[in-house]
Amino acid sequence: MIELVRPTVDLSDSWWEMVDDFGGETVHGSSYRSSDRELLRDRTAFEEWVDWLGRMERSDEALPEGRVPSSNRWIVRDGRVVGTIAVRHALTPSLLVEGGHIGYAVAPAVRRQGIAREALGLALGLAASRGIDPVLVTCDATNTASARTITSCGGVLEDERDGVLRHWVRSGAPAQPIGPGPVETREARLVPVTSEEAAAMRAGERRAGWAEGYPREDDLDAVGMMTSGPDAWSPRHVVRRSDGLVVGSIGCFGPPDAGVVEVGYGLVPQARGGGLMTDVLSGMVRSLEAAGLSVVAHTEPGNVASHRVLARLGFERADEPGEPGEPVRPREAGAEWLWARQSDVRGVGDA
Repeated sequence: MIELVRPTVDLSDSWWEMVDDFGGETVHGSSYRSSDRELLRDRTAFEEWVDWLGRMERSDEALPEGRVPSSNRWIVRDGRVVGTIAVRHALTPSLLVEGGHIGYAVAPAVRRQGIAREALGLALGLAASRGIDPVLVTCDATNTASARTITSCGGVLEDERDGVLRHWVRSGAPAQPIGPGPVETREARLVPVTSEEAAAMRAGERRAGWAEGYPREDDLDAVGMMTSGPDAWSPRHVVRRSDGLVVGSIGCFGPPDAGVVEVGYGLVPQARGGGLMTDVLSGMVRSLEAAGLSVVAHTEPGNVASHRVLARLGFERADEPGEPGEPVRPREAGAEWLWARQSDVRGVGDA
């Protein structure tokens, strides 16, 4: 039986046996560096290091530059440490390219026994409990065993960058059904635009807390459709948690129609490229689905960045439906692309 156990000095002997088995090979997902070996052989230093690994899980812990809050676990089988795994709570620009949300390693002596797959499935459950969905998991392009493990847990390959395969896995993180109040995501608050704010935006007024370039033309188009006070379907400010700035908007094109709702979204240029839109759209979509709705979106054919975000979240391109009883209309050259969300989430660990 595999368990993910918080690092503890009680398993120190087993930990060092696992490290020795790697023979100097990098132990991914461990926060251990071979250069620290002699230092950590001191029991007091090891105890302090284990304590620090635990504190990394706290959002208020001061971490070195480049580090993000993480849930560090040791993979334990029959009371012995056989690997390490870490669930990172956020992505930096570098982690977005290589490293992702989850890093893991299994000791060479016990590989090809299904340990990595089971441990990754448990870690995806831990990510879901943290509200992380989708989850980025990467591996070297030459590591076919790891690529198979990720795929077996529902990973969908987005691309390869500099020899690194980047997979996105839907964790099925829970969400509150959409309502008139804010939607909370890991990296942002999605706050409904008030009637007074909408009037200010249309009048070209600037407000404290609005990032440079906000509102964009698309944001103004969204508030232009408001006819009353905010409700569940109104446009929402994307308020970035890291600095409290409004950096974009997201909302629905009106109330649901036959159980289907369309979303629209966008960020100011300086807020793009760091994974924020993936987090924001994921939170919005999960809240809509928690209310029993199906979600669709349209994009311009050349908007590759938006295509990637939608694909990460399980959206697929679909033909435009016709009127009831009419045949499906084919895509027209130059027309916007329709994307439909595949709402079934594979159970973690399913075949």
